Amino acid sequence: MDEKLIKFVDHARDKGMDHATIRQLLSSAGWKEKDVAEVFCTRDLELPIPKPSRVRPDRPRGRPESIWPRRARDAFLHLLAFGALYTWLTSLILLFFTYINFAFPDPAWRTSQSALEETLSIVRAELAIVIVAFPVFLILWHFLLREVGRDPEKAKGGIRRWLGYLSIFVGGLTLSGDAMTLIYFLLEGQLTVRLVLKAVVLFLMAGSLVLYLALTLRSEAKTETEK
Repeated sequence: MDEKLIKFVDHARDKGMDHATIRQLLSSAGWKEKDVAEVFCTRDLELPIPKPSRVRPDRPRGRPESIWPRRARDAFLHLLAFGALYTWLTSLILLFFTYINFAFPDPAWRTSQSALEETLSIVRAELAIVIVAFPVFLILWHFLLREVGRDPEKAKGGIRRWLGYLSIFVGGLTLSGDAMTLIYFLLEGQLTVRLVLKAVVLFLMAGSLVLYLALTLRSEAKTETEK
């Protein structure tokens, strides 16, 4: 702080000049407004003026740094949960398809011992995936729902909304394609029991996913509106 500025302000105040006049005189002489205000404050206050903490230029002002690790953690958990969901659902559908093919074989196909062994191997692989993927999804999704229950603000997360609506979109396309395929083979006169059972399995699986996610997102949006 400039000593000349301090002496002038003290002298002017001793002469009975008000702050506005002193400020105007100093400003016309070329002194910065910040320096003048600091002198006035330090003459009337016992504590010095605190300096603001520096804000990192690569971080938006007002946002705490801890929000970025939390977002990365939420993104990781949601990606892992939805990945486990897609893996489990796809393997379960293929498992049902394999059972249907085994129960209602195509008469044109010749069943051999090697084909039977290959089918059993596929069943084992699909069962292994289902047994591992479903508990992983269940645990992660339960954890995420509990976090949303504790902090409803997490329901507004972009990764949660994007993955939820993307899953509904893919599920809707699957349901449409399933219905189109069923109608096409019906019009062609090639509708079989095996095809109908596969269409029912696909409709139930995809429909359940779409319905559950739609109700979940709707309930979370309703909770935000009420608050």
